[in-house]
Amino acid sequence: MLPTMSGTESHLELLPAILYAMDPVLCRHLSHTQPFFALAATLTLYAHDIEEYGDIARLFDFLLASPASIPLYLFAVIVESRKSELLEIEEDEPEMLHSILSKLPKPLNLESLIQRTSEIYKQHPPEALPGRAWNRVSANSVLKTTHDPRQLARQTLADGEKLFEKQAVEIKRADDRKRRKLHVQQLIKKYEKPRKTATYAGATLVVVVFAYWLRNSAGLAGLTSCISMLGRLQQQAWGMLQNRFF
Repeated sequence: MLPTMSGTESHLELLPAILYAMDPVLCRHLSHTQPFFALAATLTLYAHDIEEYGDIARLFDFLLASPASIPLYLFAVIVESRKSELLEIEEDEPEMLHSILSKLPKPLNLESLIQRTSEIYKQHPPEALPGRAWNRVSANSVLKTTHDPRQLARQTLADGEKLFEKQAVEIKRADDRKRRKLHVQQLIKKYEKPRKTATYAGATLVVVVFAYWLRNSAGLAGLTSCISMLGRLQQQAWGMLQNRFF
């Protein structure tokens, strides 16, 4: 319910960490695939993919009675259950892997998946996941603000609204930083060609000056003078390009 989807990115980054804790081989095989394939299922608590009302009700009982990070653990367990199928696909085909992972297998053995998810969560709780993945989740995220049952029991609706507002501001700042970074990257890409042109022009001048020195045997002093002149010309050329393009 936050203003943008940016807040989900750090949540989804927990999935590779969970997979690595469970099965490093499978995790490495999927390393070229971004975890956005899990977005729809985890965001809707799997109601987007499961059609049977009884299955949805059973799953909601489990998910709503568990920590907010449990949907990610469940997805990791579902991925683990498809290991043999996924390993048959080359890891350098991320589009194919993404396509398969974004669709849940049917039918789902919910009871078995729920039991396995509970076991994995106990063995590898969020704060113990590799790569400091849990540290990258915002302190205002629902994953953390509801992680401690004692803290959750003391929260009021007003507390929830304040946490929501804090994370909304945090996400807006992060989005602004990303936009500025993208703008800088675009500028660098735009001006990379004229900068290379200036470099090639400078290299050409070096060849010309050196050839002139060899022809006229100006000696070391003459060569030094030519190189100095070359440096000034190159600076002037780059300055002109900067004024033109920057």
